[in-house]
Parts: sequence; structure tokens; C-alpha cells
Amino acid sequence: DVTTSGKSIEETHPIIKAQADVEIKGLVVSLNRMEKGKGETSALDEINATYGIPTTAIVTMKEVEEYLYNKEVNGTVIIDDAMKKAIDDYYAVYGAK
Repeated sequence: DVTTSGKSIEETHPIIKAQADVEIKGLVVSLNRMEKGKGETSALDEINATYGIPTTAIVTMKEVEEYLYNKEVNGTVIIDDAMKKAIDDYYAVYGAK
């Protein structure tokens, strides 16, 4: 999964719990977009606080940005200075604190 707001776990947690007496041990997402959940903290932090489920991501958007910044692939720079500024501006507004 990719975590943006945490909405998918809000929808699936009760479904999983209703199927059997199961204990959810944790949540691993492929990409943490590092956006605010309902408050100022990240959706993964909110999931942990709300459900008591340990959470982690394979990679964060910040790591993707750092890896691709000024990196050329097939002759094209994936994240140039203008794109990096746009990403940074976006996270200044929507990024978790």
C-alpha cells in the first residue's frame, strides 16, 4: 500500500478484526508519502497511535526525492531544481511535521 491519509487502514481494520479473533502485528507500506493525516503528524504515526499497530515504510517520499534529485535516466533528469522546489513547496503545506 501507499500511505497518504491512512484512510485504507480505517476501512480495512474493522473488516479484518470482524473476520476472526486476529491480532494485527504491524503495517508495512511500500511508500510513505509523508503527508499529514487528520492532524499535523504523519498518517503512519496516527495509525500507530489510533490502533496500536507498529508501522513502517519500505521507502519514504523524501528518500525517493533525494535519490532522484539531479539524477539522469535515459537522458532526462527526473527531479530537477524546479521540480524539487515544487515538491518542497507542496510538503511545506501538506507534509507531516
